[in-house]
Amino acid sequence: MSSNVVRLSAVALGVVLAALAGCDSGPKRAGVSGTVKYKGEPVKAGSINFRADNGDAGGAPITNGQYSVPAAAGMPPGKYKVAINYPDPKAPAPKASPDGLPGDNPPVKELLPAKYNTTTELTAEIKAQASNDASFDLK
Repeated sequence: MSSNVVRLSAVALGVVLAALAGCDSGPKRAGVSGTVKYKGEPVKAGSINFRADNGDAGGAPITNGQYSVPAAAGMPPGKYKVAINYPDPKAPAPKASPDGLPGDNPPVKELLPAKYNTTTELTAEIKAQASNDASFDLK
């Protein structure tokens, strides 16, 4: 073989390998959305967080009982523990100390029982489809 053919073959192989490497951008991600109610009423303002045993995680704010995690920011398929927080909207805004640093603020009252957040019993399965529905009607 001539050296030009060898060089051309090596360049072609490099281009193919680079193209194949660019096709795999990590694990596929799936979106999830749904509604969150507590005692039959939509959670007005809160957050929902998904966490897998392997460390995969994602979440979104809840507004007027609805949340959405788009596929681009979603999570790999799998089983997740779900934590939902619903802070008391009547709580005063955090105050800064005179030096601009966070001051001593009382903890914000959580309106949901711990079984829905700090010691969550909630789970969801995210499937490989583009979007999943994970709605929660909490009692």
